[in-house]
Amino acid sequence: MKNTRKIMTFLVSGLLAASMFAGCGSSTTSGGGSSSPALTDSQATDSQTNEGTPSGDANAAGDALKIEVVSKGFQVDFWKMVNKGCTEAAEANGATVNFVGPASEANISEQIEQFSNALNKAPDAICFAPLDQDASMDLIAQAGSSNIPLITFDANIEADTGGAVLAFVATDNVAAGAHAADKMYEKLKDKLADPAETVRIGVMAQDTTSKSVAQRTKGFIDRMVSLCGAETTSVEGHDMYNAKVDNAKVILDVGIPAETTDAAGNTTAQTLLNKSDIIGIYGSNEFSAKAIVNVNESLQKLGPDGVCAIGFDSGAVQVQAIRDGILFGSITQDPVQIGYTVVETAIKAARGESVSNVSVPFHFYDASNADDPQIASCLYE
Repeated sequence: MKNTRKIMTFLVSGLLAASMFAGCGSSTTSGGGSSSPALTDSQATDSQTNEGTPSGDANAAGDALKIEVVSKGFQVDFWKMVNKGCTEAAEANGATVNFVGPASEANISEQIEQFSNALNKAPDAICFAPLDQDASMDLIAQAGSSNIPLITFDANIEADTGGAVLAFVATDNVAAGAHAADKMYEKLKDKLADPAETVRIGVMAQDTTSKSVAQRTKGFIDRMVSLCGAETTSVEGHDMYNAKVDNAKVILDVGIPAETTDAAGNTTAQTLLNKSDIIGIYGSNEFSAKAIVNVNESLQKLGPDGVCAIGFDSGAVQVQAIRDGILFGSITQDPVQIGYTVVETAIKAARGESVSNVSVPFHFYDASNADDPQIASCLYE
């Protein structure tokens, strides 16, 4: 009996010692959760590659990751749908998201202030759709030095960010603009192939600062020049795109309003549509397409037997104009998918996972396919 007690005492003492030894060899979190090892040198420099630096405190304690999203604003409904996608991704991944943007895409200083505020909150990651690359560079550098994973969307930063931007999520805007040109050329080919008199295609862009709008505009112009012939196609109307050709058979007439207001947009659209030789017009975002439709109410120039008009994105005015045959069609992005993907990518980066650029598909839609499930899920009103 005494021997049995001695054996039991020995075993208990050994178990206690082993437990104490294990406790000394591990680190515990403030939340009392499971232990996590210290970062190695290679893990600590992940922000210099396409991998994020995980927030150890938030993950170990079981707290929800906090993602800040700085968009281009709420001037068009497109951004409300992006917000919807961001929210869905956060909910699916147990994260929280704060979505902000300036009142207008012309308010660059307001967006920069919002970006600064997001940085000051020290979130687990930031998603940023820059209105102006140059104005953003100092804050982008700050995000990098603070090891806050940064994912850009809609418009990328083309300058060297020193690895601060880990990934870019967007539609291929150049290809989307080119696809709009393909569709218009297909429709107007008989009028564009060696016309007896000069013909004109209007090209309306919202502004000169938005990189995504500029890419869609240039994508359309470059493809149309290629289709019609560089020797006989003149690009006129704005210094940003001008490439004039003497004695041109086709004129691509670029119009950009002085400010992003409905009144200024309508004036630009009306100026283009009032040209007597116009046979087609392209609006490179919802703002431009809406202005084209609005001024047509009084001009009555668009339609199957009139000027061929192609827009971009959707919105109630644009979608109804397509259903009514006023617009020939439009290019739609997938705004919900853009929002979902950028937040999902940011969450991966915040967890230390590798991330890379993502191109979100676009589609051409018209009255014949606007109700197809694949298209309808991308449209908004």
